[in-house]
Amino acid sequence: MKLDEILKNAQINQFINANGLTKKQQLLEDNLDVLNDYISQTQQPLFPDYDPKLLLIDDKIDIFYEKTTDALPENLLRIGQSKSLSNVSFADFQVDEQRNEAFIAAISFVEHYTLDQKFRKGIYLWGNFGVGKSYLMSAMLNELAAKHVETAFVTISALINRLNESQMLEKQRLIRKIAHSRVLVFDDLGAGDLTTWLRDNVIAAILDDRMNYQRPTFFTSNFDIKSLQDQYLAVARGVAEPIKAARIAERIKFLSNEIKMGGESHR
Repeated sequence: MKLDEILKNAQINQFINANGLTKKQQLLEDNLDVLNDYISQTQQPLFPDYDPKLLLIDDKIDIFYEKTTDALPENLLRIGQSKSLSNVSFADFQVDEQRNEAFIAAISFVEHYTLDQKFRKGIYLWGNFGVGKSYLMSAMLNELAAKHVETAFVTISALINRLNESQMLEKQRLIRKIAHSRVLVFDDLGAGDLTTWLRDNVIAAILDDRMNYQRPTFFTSNFDIKSLQDQYLAVARGVAEPIKAARIAERIKFLSNEIKMGGESHR
């Protein structure tokens, strides 16, 4: 948007008046991209639980993020999870023959999970779009969170977007927080544009850490593990590296048991 359109935004007008910028058109023109980005983020927040705020520093406008009053507790990490899944439970899950194995496995994990137990594998849950994979994993995390277990739900495509918009130090902190979460769900693995950096420095690094410290890890995907390895992990931006893909696949197998979920799409 051009400056005259941007100035119609009430929040930006409030920022301009509060900082005495009404007569500094050149400064506003120089920061046009930031103002456009701010408007976009007020409509579609970049970071869950944080509101974008404008800040003026040395004649430069920047965006910083303020935690919302209704943000999730610190021991819950949610990146890319639909708000409709934030309160679902096992009681809400529709069980049938093609979903029964995954449902029983998720319930069993919650019932037998304790913070001081020996390593317990997660689930690699794969199947077609809309069959309830993310729903079941969200229900499981909600049940664990009710028992005060630290949990994380991370959708790969949303993680990619968040990392792309973050400074390096913030990237490192976020990757470390995901890796150290007590119970992690990696949602929709196999979606999003895979780069060598994302594969080797994010996905592989997180899985290495979780394997070394034996932290329960769950996955959802439209691919079975073999297909994920061959069709997604092996080629990043046109570069084929099957050995690296195989190593990640082995870590997934160490961390989880593969279960297929069938049924009709509920979307």
